[in-house]
Amino acid sequence: MFGRKPIVTMATVIVAALVIGSPGCWASDAEKALMGKLLKRYDNMVRPASHYRDVINVTFSLTLQQIVDLDEKNQLLTTSMYMGWAWNDTYMKWNPDDYDGITDIRLPAKKLWKPDILVYNSAVDTFDQMLKTNLIVYSSGRVEWLPPGLFKTTCDVDIRYFPFDEQKCNIKFGTWTYHGGLVDLVLPGEDAVLDDYTPSGEWDLLSMTGKRTSVTYECCDHPFVDVTYTIHMRRRTLFYGFNLILPCVLVCSLTILVFLLPADSGERITLDITLVLAIVVFMVPVTETVPQSPVESLVCKYFACSIVMVTSSVIATVISLNFHHTTSATTNEMPYLIRLIFLEFLPKLLRMKRPGENSFRRMFLDATEPDAAKHATEQYPLVKVEGQQGGQEMTQLNEANSEMKGILEELTFITDRMHNDDEDEKSALEWRFAATVLDRFCVWFFIIYFVISTIFTIGLAPGILLPYHSDLD
Repeated sequence: MFGRKPIVTMATVIVAALVIGSPGCWASDAEKALMGKLLKRYDNMVRPASHYRDVINVTFSLTLQQIVDLDEKNQLLTTSMYMGWAWNDTYMKWNPDDYDGITDIRLPAKKLWKPDILVYNSAVDTFDQMLKTNLIVYSSGRVEWLPPGLFKTTCDVDIRYFPFDEQKCNIKFGTWTYHGGLVDLVLPGEDAVLDDYTPSGEWDLLSMTGKRTSVTYECCDHPFVDVTYTIHMRRRTLFYGFNLILPCVLVCSLTILVFLLPADSGERITLDITLVLAIVVFMVPVTETVPQSPVESLVCKYFACSIVMVTSSVIATVISLNFHHTTSATTNEMPYLIRLIFLEFLPKLLRMKRPGENSFRRMFLDATEPDAAKHATEQYPLVKVEGQQGGQEMTQLNEANSEMKGILEELTFITDRMHNDDEDEKSALEWRFAATVLDRFCVWFFIIYFVISTIFTIGLAPGILLPYHSDLD
């Protein structure tokens, strides 16, 4: 067991010697010598210009890879990008013929001077969100740096037309300590590079343009330069349309059907309360998504109109059921204002014909009651007068008179009772007819309300009835 160890050790030594001695395992002597020469007296704290008043021009470009997320609640934009910066370093020049034809080398970012370019509207604690990758140095002195990064920046989100909105988010770059007299930013083209862009599932990228701005303040003689890129994107509304707006439209449609449900079914209030709860449930994700703002979004306005509609339907349903379930035993005289609205004005407006209010019994009583009472009254004085003319038959006539008087009182009582019962029944029918009128009015009112509220909220959104503002430019 111990005899094999020297053999293994010897084999390891031979393999290591072959690997070490093979060409290419060590770094190129020429490259090593070049790095030693370039970095021997190099100070990365010194701006690499021939003269102090010389301006170092930094060519600025940007490549967008992906729009990761736009947090409307916190108004934060997360993007994946990498920069493209280039400048001339006076101390990074050499003759390629002296170093085996080497025309470019890679050096760590911390070894050389770099412009302290930061994202001004950064939303992270470290502020600098770029990966410290190597710099590419060319023999002419040109230095290129392509640092990637996941940038989280602030964005002023306009929620007025949410979820049919377009957003413009700015990403502002600039040197933190150098003014324009020392380091200047040069923007070769306005458009960002989008060759490697990965489409977002929520946003359509319309454009990403950059703008160079030079501002001179009263405190300083030299201007301060920054480059601001604006991401213009449009929200894809299919998800919100199917998951928020369409359910709300269907719930409002069911609100109209409440008044077509028979009042005797006993399910009106249950359906109304269910619709109210459904609207509240659909409102929760909207409040979680939309940021707090003095400007209300279209979807919030639409949900507010829907809540008003459903709540009003509950109130109207309670009143209608109260009218409908009025009976002759519990009826009261209908007030003048209610009679004017529900029995005269609205039936004419809705072209509703009032059903027969009187029963056949009431019609018969109305026709016979005056004649019967008149006939009984005439018979009573006739008997009384005849009784006065025949003295010998006074006793019999008095008895007949008393009987006729009793019959008249009974007939009057029965007639009054039937009249009162019929009046109560008539009043109950009037309340039920008022309930029918109210239901018909609510159907038409909520249809009109639903159409108008939808047109003036969702219909006014860009891309529905009106074009997008960017399409008009």
